[in-house]
Amino acid sequence: MAEDEPGGFSILFPPGWTRYFIDDEGRKALIMRMSSQIRALGRPDLDVEARMLISQQWKQMQARSVGAVYLPDAMGDDSTPLPMSFALIQYVARPGADFDSAFRDMAKGAVEAFDTSIGRILRTESERRGTDELAEVIGRQIDYGIALPNPRDRRGMIVSTSITTLDDTAPDLVQGLIELSDTVVETFRWRA
Repeated sequence: MAEDEPGGFSILFPPGWTRYFIDDEGRKALIMRMSSQIRALGRPDLDVEARMLISQQWKQMQARSVGAVYLPDAMGDDSTPLPMSFALIQYVARPGADFDSAFRDMAKGAVEAFDTSIGRILRTESERRGTDELAEVIGRQIDYGIALPNPRDRRGMIVSTSITTLDDTAPDLVQGLIELSDTVVETFRWRA
């Protein structure tokens, strides 16, 4: 690392969000959280299935160099968490490519670029519908690319937001979740 490179980053979330590092401790913490919620619902039959699913997803996230995921907690006794999550991925473009061009190549949709006080932020949004018994489920993914603040650098951070809704979810709620995602990413800062 060059002497003037960032030593890390910060990002702010509203109250009620929990960070899970993609390591054994983070996996165990998330399994404990999910198990207690499943037991509270009186569904011990789902506990084993949830544990296996989390372990499988953890392996996939480790393979993608995901550093941490942020998940919302329930906001009260009778509420459910927001149907969204954030993943922070350390990304290095292939040799010969810079971060911006590599991000554009992997994008699943059109890429917008925003010049901000921390540099350029790239943004792409895609949508996928479930199949068969999950046909009413819509998965939205918003990816933000933030290169290290060094010209032509291959490295940076991708903040990936997943939003899961149903066909009959109010459009205002969907738009609010998208705006929440944009707002959280606007707080991203490289640290010296």
